[in-house]
Amino acid sequence: MNGVAERSAEWIYRGIWLGLVHCFRVPDGPPLLPEAMQGELRVFHPSRSYLSYLKAYFWVALVLVDLLILVGWIVIFSINPTVGWILAVPALVIAILPDIIAYIAIHLRYDTIWYAVSNRGLYVRRGIMVIAEHTITLENIQNVSVRRGPIEQLFGIATVVVETAGASAHDEESSFMVGNQTIMVGLEDADEMGDLLMRHVRASSSAGLGDDMDRSRDRGWNATDLELLEAIRGELKLLRKPP
Repeated sequence: MNGVAERSAEWIYRGIWLGLVHCFRVPDGPPLLPEAMQGELRVFHPSRSYLSYLKAYFWVALVLVDLLILVGWIVIFSINPTVGWILAVPALVIAILPDIIAYIAIHLRYDTIWYAVSNRGLYVRRGIMVIAEHTITLENIQNVSVRRGPIEQLFGIATVVVETAGASAHDEESSFMVGNQTIMVGLEDADEMGDLLMRHVRASSSAGLGDDMDRSRDRGWNATDLELLEAIRGELKLLRKPP
């Protein structure tokens, strides 16, 4: 993208973003989690390298499209220079306009992805017109894995896949929710994030077992237990009586 197109795209993007925030109530900041999900909280976007990763795919497509436009214009100009000059401006617009649209779409995709990780669970939010939110408590996490494709490795990012106990039949699939998997794309510290989530899961499981044991020790005798003991004592008295 040339400098003029990039500056134009940035200016248009700021206007579109403000319009989305004020007119369509698109959240303009990190998610506010319920108290049960807070704790040791970390809220963040994907890595900036993920933005570069998305732009790389865009640049490849852009070069191919612009080359086709240029070749087509050269052919037309060689056949009829007059028609070629007439089509020069439309061809330039066709070459630049997709640059601006793609720039806006890529940044909107990046800026609307939020992750929140705490010692109580995981939260993912994304969307513009339709905002999708997904919350996973630590008790529902079964496994965490890290995936890297060759292009992701080139940009130093990876994808963290969080597998849960299961998905409801009405759960909708999206770019970060597929069946019982929640996908966190574009992370530079994917290995550390995976280890962090699994440590939280193990700590939560250990705490749950300990809490159950403490509650069983502190519960004391209830009325049913006392009635049962009284009945057993009565039976023992009957057994002790001489025939």
